[in-house]
Amino acid sequence: MRVAIPVDTPEGLRSRVSFLFGRAPYLAIVDYEDGVKDIKVESNPYAQLPGGAGPALAQSLQEKGVNVVLASDVGPNAAATLASAGISWIPVPAGITVEEALRYLSAPQPLVPPPSPTYPFPTKEEEIRWLKERKKWIESRLKEIEELLSKL
Repeated sequence: MRVAIPVDTPEGLRSRVSFLFGRAPYLAIVDYEDGVKDIKVESNPYAQLPGGAGPALAQSLQEKGVNVVLASDVGPNAAATLASAGISWIPVPAGITVEEALRYLSAPQPLVPPPSPTYPFPTKEEEIRWLKERKKWIESRLKEIEELLSKL
């Protein structure tokens, strides 16, 4: 399985997961089968784009054969691009190491955000429903972050 993780520094397994997806300065690409087989950290060529960095990065991940993205958050357009490419997204806390993030691959039923819609929404009710689901997901992520902060 090939895993992509947006990171802030090029330190291999010690790299920290970025708060950003499309604008993360680096990207860790990990070949993983019952452990790390190979890891490469490369510069993100889309980090400085004036717009559309997330979807552009998501498209490039498909070309690299990525199956799973471990990221703290992914915007709706990037999430839609990942989904249409068949790439799974598993949310992980920003600031943890790549090594720690890889543990989420075997976590039972990871917390996943509601599916990203296609734009424009078919109806206003659909948009409201999606926003409420997204709010619930964000609140649960915030709780997870607060728990991590309390441990520090």
